[in-house]
Amino acid sequence: MIKSYFKIAFRNIKSSKVYSGINIIGLSIGLAAFLLIATVVINELSYDKDWSKGDRIYRLIEENTALDKKNASIAAPLGPQLAANFDQVETYARIENRVSNFKLQQDPVQLQTLETNPSILEILDFKVLQGTPSQFVEGYPNLIISKKIKDQYFPNSNPVGKIIENVSNFGSNTEYYISGVIKDLPVNTHLRADVMVIEKPKFTEFSSNKFTPNFNQYLLLKPGVSEADFIRTANNWYSDLPTTQKNLRFSLQPIEDIYLNSNNYFQTIKGNKNTITILSCVAVLLLVIACINFINLSTARTIKKNKDTILRKVLGASRSSLIAQFLAESFLFFGISYVLGLSLYYLFLPSLESFLDQTFSLTIIGNIQLLTISFLAVGSVSLLTGIYPALIISQPNSEKGISNTFKANQNSEIFRKGLVTLQFVITIGVIVGTLVVNNQLAFLNTKDLGFNKENLFRINFTNWGDKGEAFEKEIKKIAGVKNASIGQWIPSSVGGTFHREIEDPQSPENKIDTWYIDADKNFFSTLELQLIEGRGFQNEFSAEKSLAEDLSEEKNGLSDAKPILITAYTAKRLNITTLNKPYKQLKGIPIGIVKNFHNQSLRNPLAPTIIRSIQNPKYGNMLIKIETENPNEVATQIRKKYNEFFPENLFSSSWIAEDVAHEFKAENKLRSVLVIFSVLIVFLSCLGLLGLITFMVQSRTKEISVRKVLGASVLQIVSVFSKSSLKLIVLSAVIAVPISWYVLDRWLGDFAYKINIGPLIFIKSIMAVLAIALLTIGLRIVGAALKNPVDNLRAE
Repeated sequence: MIKSYFKIAFRNIKSSKVYSGINIIGLSIGLAAFLLIATVVINELSYDKDWSKGDRIYRLIEENTALDKKNASIAAPLGPQLAANFDQVETYARIENRVSNFKLQQDPVQLQTLETNPSILEILDFKVLQGTPSQFVEGYPNLIISKKIKDQYFPNSNPVGKIIENVSNFGSNTEYYISGVIKDLPVNTHLRADVMVIEKPKFTEFSSNKFTPNFNQYLLLKPGVSEADFIRTANNWYSDLPTTQKNLRFSLQPIEDIYLNSNNYFQTIKGNKNTITILSCVAVLLLVIACINFINLSTARTIKKNKDTILRKVLGASRSSLIAQFLAESFLFFGISYVLGLSLYYLFLPSLESFLDQTFSLTIIGNIQLLTISFLAVGSVSLLTGIYPALIISQPNSEKGISNTFKANQNSEIFRKGLVTLQFVITIGVIVGTLVVNNQLAFLNTKDLGFNKENLFRINFTNWGDKGEAFEKEIKKIAGVKNASIGQWIPSSVGGTFHREIEDPQSPENKIDTWYIDADKNFFSTLELQLIEGRGFQNEFSAEKSLAEDLSEEKNGLSDAKPILITAYTAKRLNITTLNKPYKQLKGIPIGIVKNFHNQSLRNPLAPTIIRSIQNPKYGNMLIKIETENPNEVATQIRKKYNEFFPENLFSSSWIAEDVAHEFKAENKLRSVLVIFSVLIVFLSCLGLLGLITFMVQSRTKEISVRKVLGASVLQIVSVFSKSSLKLIVLSAVIAVPISWYVLDRWLGDFAYKINIGPLIFIKSIMAVLAIALLTIGLRIVGAALKNPVDNLRAE
């Protein structure tokens, strides 16, 4: 019996090639798009889910209650002290993800590196292939390399026991002992790296007399420990320490949450939870639209299939067998579409990986569990999608079916129109979303940053020693180099060299974060900042060296206060109304006010910013302003000169404009994805509308013919029959506008600087949908109106 159902279903598909083609194309595209987006979402959600102790691993997060800020970097002694003082802590490890350069061949090799402690081997799972990395070898920092690095640089030898050097731009090179080879770390972890540098813990004791750095630190709690109870007890202990600021406390972030919940933290490898939510919604909406299309196109065939259905009922077929027959056809449609969708998925998956610049650890066709789940999901969707048309087709009575007077009942017509309305709610919403995302990113990409980022070249952090000033003079001799400056801040990074908390003059009970930028005297002119009041530095310096603790070392009183520059926002926020007078909070004398510039990401609002002039900085980045038609040629000459001055260093550089653009790389890719899938959604929605119009034309063919016989023009017929569809689109717009505004307003809430969602965006979206819909409707109705009315009225 089942075999005969599928035989008949296959014949039906072959007999209606146009209908079947439209249905299969729509479902195939919808399923392929759904599977592609699902792959992205599944991989993003899989980060750090495979560690065997993952439910007990946490990252320490510093919380500043006075500033309402959180930081993933926390005082170095906290981790070891928690492990020493609390039985709930099994162990801890400092884990910093950096890029390091090693001498593995003639030229230095740049590798992603985890700098950590030996205890990391107790926290995370590593499959050791060679050596015994758990046994720390004294005398050197130990180096654990991945299989990929071993195969690439030690293909025919055992690297364990070998000594290699790094290439440091900060000072002398360091030797490392290779203690082991491990299996490559999974790609779906925020701790992804090529090698691990293992060192004994440092800064393990709190001290008020020594400088204490901040590190990223991870705890492994013992089984059964309550996270909330531990945090409460440990914070009470932490707040009682004499070295702890009153406004500081800490919290724990589960390792499984780190990748998608680190937007406000400086982290190399991270995702965006909002992006995943948007992509998930787009995937579901695509599948919903594809299924709605199937329902509408199926019910559009009701009249054509009605006589066959009635004849089967007359010959004794039960309603259940008729439903089973149509469900078989539904399964066959979805089965064919699923196979074609998987083919499209396989075809476009490499392009998606290339576009997103990542390798998927989990794919539908590469994982039998995901493939099985997708197959069962498609089967379930085909059942749910096919049941409504099956019920409609199996219910007409024999008299109306054979006499050709069958009409769908009012409830089914309302249901079909409801589906089309839902389609266009989705379509309008996606188009509005695409326009808003595009406009927001265009706004951010073109926003005035307060400095000139074009042709601004940077040399990455270097220990210049006593050669910095001489090198700076030499490169200024290169044609096309306008200016250069050594400093410890670069655009698109953190807000400055360091930051301090000061009392908020506008709210004395609160604190405000203030950024300090240390650079040489050329910083102002190199970035082409604008002075709006006062003067700039005139061969005078704020400090001889640039370390944050210089400020805390200054003696009480302001006799040693040095000249500083402040931004206009700083003057306003800190109530500075007079220049050339010492300002105690800043421990300096503001001599000039600079036009506001964005020293942090555009995700952050402006903050008070102070510029200090440093005499002959010994280390830092170098910013170089180039003015020429061929900036890359100038960059090549700068590189040659750098290698002459620092032959042992690895030259590392970038263009500031590219660095700034990289900040919104994920959002720009989201924009491209939304454009592609909004086009697909519009296409699929038009197929759904075509189904409704086809149904309407089939059920009102005689009416069209009668109107034509009575003298109605084709344009009048199109106008009459378009009204109902246009009403559905207007209704869709009424529903879509408030929903899309609410969702997009929340998305924009993540940006400190954002566009206003004006009515023009909604008008453009609605007009675009109306234009496409009118074209689809017009073509179908015009075709029906041009037919000879005699053919349609012959049976009357």
